[in-house]
Amino acid sequence: MLGLLLCTSLALANGLEAPETSYVGASILQGDTDVTFLEVLDIESEPDPETYAFFEGNTLYVGNSDEYGNSIDGIVEFFWFQSSIDRGTDFYVAVIKVRATPGNDCPWYLGGTECELWADDWQDIGEYPVVSVEAITDVSREQGAFRWDWAVPFENYGIDAYGQMSFSNQYGIGSASSSGAEGSALTAVTIPDGTNINGVPVSGGAGAESEVQVKGFLASDFKVQTQYDVTLYEWDVYVNGRADLMAWDVYLNLGARADQSAYHEFFLPLQVEFGQTFTMDEFNFLASFDTGNINPFAHQLGLSIKDVTISMPYWEPTEEEFEEEIESEQEDTGADNELEDTGLSQETDENESDEPLELNTSAPVKSGCSSANNDFSISFMAFMLTFLLVFFRTEN
Repeated sequence: MLGLLLCTSLALANGLEAPETSYVGASILQGDTDVTFLEVLDIESEPDPETYAFFEGNTLYVGNSDEYGNSIDGIVEFFWFQSSIDRGTDFYVAVIKVRATPGNDCPWYLGGTECELWADDWQDIGEYPVVSVEAITDVSREQGAFRWDWAVPFENYGIDAYGQMSFSNQYGIGSASSSGAEGSALTAVTIPDGTNINGVPVSGGAGAESEVQVKGFLASDFKVQTQYDVTLYEWDVYVNGRADLMAWDVYLNLGARADQSAYHEFFLPLQVEFGQTFTMDEFNFLASFDTGNINPFAHQLGLSIKDVTISMPYWEPTEEEFEEEIESEQEDTGADNELEDTGLSQETDENESDEPLELNTSAPVKSGCSSANNDFSISFMAFMLTFLLVFFRTEN
């Protein structure tokens, strides 16, 4: 049996309308310029007037609703890291906030007008996620992939608790000069008493914190993070990550709060060659609802955004960053020159240990052909001198 993350209406409103997202060493991408998409369809891949997707500034708003008042809504923001590990690539992260809200206009003849999130109740057939997010790309293009190893969350987990908790999602990737720091984390910032994380009891109370998932090392100078308050009971998340697929499914394990909204946040890291665009062929959102106590079948609602294209923003380093980059290059050049000087010195020392070569630099070394020509000229002159002496003696 699986579980769920549930929020109070106030917490959800704050999470969606005033998201607490902070970042350093990263640039938020501009909507309709750095990030674009082709179209938005419903889960049947058909146009739907209740389905929406649009940019408001740098924020992508998505959602869908049905005749019962059920809805799924999301907010997505994309970030590009100004400095990253030297792998010949650009790094991005999509911060995804999604919420499923049951309506209050379900058919009365199915057991009441109050809709609910899909829970594992005795009268329900099958297990379906109350919130699901899925991103798909085609790696056969060899133009980017999902970094599933740094996703948040990056593996399955579950929490059982009664009360309000605060969560923090973080992802950071530093430059080579910062020891190649890279990491991601999902942490519980505040924990109520009696909480189990991944089946293990943890200490609760004022000031209590606990790691849900932590991987790698988070650099403080290049990082994106969010923090949000939630009211939850029991929930589990299943994660499926590959180079071409990143999917999260949140399941409800207890029906006591099924009439409330379910909310979660996800971090989706992307990697693509320097200067190249990254394309998500599909960006899917899904929610499952119970439309009546005597209706054993799940009602699903969702949307699919097609061909989301992400590209590097225009960016110029500040004067301070530019000076730091110049200093770093000068240090690297100085180190290279020192290595070259050391190599030359070693080579000279090795030559001095052998017998020195004696070369006459005052006059060029004569080739064999030049020496033969000089010998011939001297012999010819001696012959002519002898001939002339004999000739004059004969005349006399």
